[in-house]
Amino acid sequence: MKKIGYIGVGTMGLPMVKHLIDSGYETYVLEGRGKAQEAIEYGAKVAKSPKNMALQVDCLMTCLPLPENVREVYVGDEGILEGLHRGLIVLDHSTVDQETNTYVSNLITEKGGEFLDAPVSGGPMGAEAGTLTIMCGGTEEAFEKVKPILSSYGEYIAHVGKVGSGTVVKLLNNMLIGVHQAALAECYVMAEKCGVSTEIAYDIIKRSSGFSKSMDWSVEAILNRNFNPRFSVELLHKDIQLALSLGREIDMPLDLVELGAKKVAEAKEKYAKEDICAIIKPLENKTNITVKRNL
Repeated sequence: MKKIGYIGVGTMGLPMVKHLIDSGYETYVLEGRGKAQEAIEYGAKVAKSPKNMALQVDCLMTCLPLPENVREVYVGDEGILEGLHRGLIVLDHSTVDQETNTYVSNLITEKGGEFLDAPVSGGPMGAEAGTLTIMCGGTEEAFEKVKPILSSYGEYIAHVGKVGSGTVVKLLNNMLIGVHQAALAECYVMAEKCGVSTEIAYDIIKRSSGFSKSMDWSVEAILNRNFNPRFSVELLHKDIQLALSLGREIDMPLDLVELGAKKVAEAKEKYAKEDICAIIKPLENKTNITVKRNL
């Protein structure tokens, strides 16, 4: 497979497209969407619509924010399904739900294509570095076909199981992010309230049993008061709600996740567009404590 289509050229998608081009793939993006112009200047080719893209490529990737965006691109007017040809592999990097995965997968396989849900983890930094973790659901055969392509920007690429399995693991990961960030907000504010340097506490905890990777994501941004979105509060809120919905569907109690979800929802009221570490802000407001670097 040499011709690749990519729909969703945003903060994550643009560096992924650049890696595909650097790896020698003839890569198509949609004209006038997201950061498409930067991708085109880098060497990407132009497709006029998802249908037009599907007609031209061997593998088509999507990376979109919401389930409704996925459905629109796949089955809407001039969508992927209208241009799908036998043998086309379509994979979705979006974080959505199993229902959406199954819906588009059934439509694609009915027309002779193959589908993988393939959510990614690692944030914009991982996309830039080409070190993303990619979790795939679908057939083993389709996975093996696209694995070399995914290696352009993925460091750990796993076949999880049937369609929808990758999505389950991504939702597990992101519901833990919500719980971790809510707990870390309390940890950081408590340190400040007790007169202990957050920087020193972080340095010690990083070498101790309470450490989580979420600390590395959040502490420098909080100390520098830099809440520019790498992964926004509103997107985390969406993902946790998808996880809670899945829990209800399978009759799985998620008590701690519910608590984390409340903290995320509280932050979303005022800080939806900011980075997930802004989950600390409502607690700072309640306690009159601001966690920042000691100069």
